[in-house]
Amino acid sequence: ANEYQIEESKRAVAQMEVILGDPDRLKLLAKDFVEHYEKRIEEGATVKGKAMFVASSRPIAWALYKEIIALRPAWAEIKPCEEGAELSEEEEKKLKPIERIKMVMTRDKNDDKVLYDLLGTKDDRKELDRQFKEVKSNFKIAIVVDMWLTGFDVPFLDTIYIDKPLQQHSLIQTISRVNRVFEGKETGLV
Repeated sequence: ANEYQIEESKRAVAQMEVILGDPDRLKLLAKDFVEHYEKRIEEGATVKGKAMFVASSRPIAWALYKEIIALRPAWAEIKPCEEGAELSEEEEKKLKPIERIKMVMTRDKNDDKVLYDLLGTKDDRKELDRQFKEVKSNFKIAIVVDMWLTGFDVPFLDTIYIDKPLQQHSLIQTISRVNRVFEGKETGLV
C-alpha cells in the first residue's frame, strides 16, 4: 500500500471507532445485550449460559463493561460457582470464585488503575481461560477484543456477539468459536 492508502485506512478506522464508541450507542448496546442474554437464559436457549462479546477496541470494551455492570451490578460479584449448582469436593478445588462477566485483554501501563487492576496479570488471564472452560464456573460472559478469537475451544460456548468489523479468515475464525459440538447443543448463535 502507498502512503495515501495507509492514511485513508487510518482515517476510516478512526471514524469507525467514533461511531462504535459513542456513549449513547454503548448504553443502548449494553441494554440490548443484557436483555437478549437474560432472555436466552430464561428460555433455556443456551446450554451453559456461556457467551462471548467481541468489542472493536479496548476503550470500547471497557466502556461497554461499565455500562453492563451499571445495569447488572450482581454480575461483578464474585461467586463460587454458577447459580443453582452444587459442587463436588473435587469441583470446589478446581473452581475459583469469580465474577459472571470479565474482560479478557492484556493490560497497558497507561490504563487507569481500576482497569489495570481488573485486567490482571498474564497468570490471571490463564486462570480466566481455565475458568471459562469449566461448565459450572460463575464466569459466563467474556468481553474480548482480540484474544480468544482464534484457537480457543469451549465446546459449550453457544453465543457470540460481534461488535467489531471482521473480514475473511478473522470472521470465519471468530464465528467458529460457537461452532463446536457439545451434547445438547444444536447450533451456535452469532
